[in-house]
Amino acid sequence: TKSLVLIESVMFAVFVILPQFCLIFLGYLLTKRPSFAKKDFWSVTEKLVFYVLFPPLIFLSVAKANLQIGQCSYFLLISISAMSIAVITAWLANFLIKESQWTKWSIFHCGFRFNTYIGFAICSTLFGDKGIAYLSLLIACWVPISNVIATVGLVHASRVSGSQNSGKRKNFLVAVFSNPLILATLLGLVCNSFSIELPKLLEGILRPLGQSSLALGLICIGAGLKINDLNRYLKLMIVGSLQRLMVVPAVALAFAIVFQLLPLESCVLLLFAALPTAQSCYVMTASMGGDSAAVADLTSAQVIFSLLTLPFWINIMLKFFPT
Repeated sequence: TKSLVLIESVMFAVFVILPQFCLIFLGYLLTKRPSFAKKDFWSVTEKLVFYVLFPPLIFLSVAKANLQIGQCSYFLLISISAMSIAVITAWLANFLIKESQWTKWSIFHCGFRFNTYIGFAICSTLFGDKGIAYLSLLIACWVPISNVIATVGLVHASRVSGSQNSGKRKNFLVAVFSNPLILATLLGLVCNSFSIELPKLLEGILRPLGQSSLALGLICIGAGLKINDLNRYLKLMIVGSLQRLMVVPAVALAFAIVFQLLPLESCVLLLFAALPTAQSCYVMTASMGGDSAAVADLTSAQVIFSLLTLPFWINIMLKFFPT
């Protein structure tokens, strides 16, 4: 019956994300142990994942994927257009929040940034290396665009508050081109485009590094959760989470259907759009004089709420775009 098929598809979507959230919960539990409670430990671990373990996963996925560059360019154009609408909805959502301009502009970038580790973990489970390759290309394009927009919003937030921290940031071009995820994607594209065969020894070193990055990255997300004072910005978190976790993927779904993306491309775009915001939003906001407390709460809330919303969108994804 239709009801049984629906239940089965929903359960499948739940079980796809359940292992990822168990690892996130493990990270949260570890911070309750005195030996794992130190912030310095998790800061170093996050850097290990970001700079050493994660780039090999992206590089190998892009380098060895069967990609058609012309086809990818259309996928990227539609995807960037859809995410640009996400920026507009994030700005519109601010009108529904009764907070100071400082807080509103501080959380603005949470409406269109994304959690890389959750995205790659789910994408790897559902679509393998080719899905990761498409997701890597989209991330490589959207990271610089979203960072420019986020920086503009945070500069405005710091001016509203009179903060003196607005200048404490890297030169934008340096920040973008030193991003290991972007570098890994570009290097992978070079190897893919020129059909460069990787030495077996190199691949044998890079592959286990990449495989270890997903689990450790998810554990780091759990360690960074701040759920002790989520009621402080309750309306802000409800509006911000609905915009990011429901409105943005709905826009992406409409774009995928209207512009007739291929099934795998549509799934990657919808998954990307449905991800909670980035953990790094807090660090960026704090360094530029924004309301980091509100961003920390919203970031944590979106990760928690996505436990409910991601199965919904994965179910929609597999129903509309069977791969």
